[in-house]
Amino acid sequence: MMALATAAQVRALAPSLSSADDSTITTLLARIDAAFARYCLHPQPDSGAQTMEAATYTVFPGRYDLGLEDDANVAVLPTPPILSITSVHVDPEQDYGDDTLLAASEYVKNERRIELLVDATHSWSLAHRANKVVVSAGHTIANHPTLTDAAIVQCIHVIGNTSAAGSTSTQTRAGSRSVSPLSLLPEVREMLTDYRLAVP
Repeated sequence: MMALATAAQVRALAPSLSSADDSTITTLLARIDAAFARYCLHPQPDSGAQTMEAATYTVFPGRYDLGLEDDANVAVLPTPPILSITSVHVDPEQDYGDDTLLAASEYVKNERRIELLVDATHSWSLAHRANKVVVSAGHTIANHPTLTDAAIVQCIHVIGNTSAAGSTSTQTRAGSRSVSPLSLLPEVREMLTDYRLAVP
């Protein structure tokens, strides 16, 4: 798994930092990744650690995730964009055996959608937890430089204000200066706009 950014990338834009700060930077980047995922409404993956990066999600699409009428063969998953599909089961008995496993040739993916093809051996069920889908979903960070830029900006902001956390101002030789909160910066939230999950 690739981090949103590297310590070297952060240091390149913050001359006051050195390689001695790499451990702190790496820890902050992991926390920032989780903060970005929460802001973007990403659910917890199977690992339990929210992330913008690719992760495994096991989900059970229910009636509110399924399309109607002409779109009845479509399920919209409550995950980030799907990178690959591991398995799709439709089993009202919730055993999820081989006889309820759909072949990869029976469905296609598009962003957060899984569409069952007309010759699929099963159709989506409205029974509780009958539909079980395991996917890898998230973002390949190398293809999303905006996420890297946002992480670097937020990391430098946090490092620069950590010593005054909890205060609204700090004293300098020139007098008092206001301290920015350690929450996501407005410009960072703007950079994440396109990554927030929309309600299907």
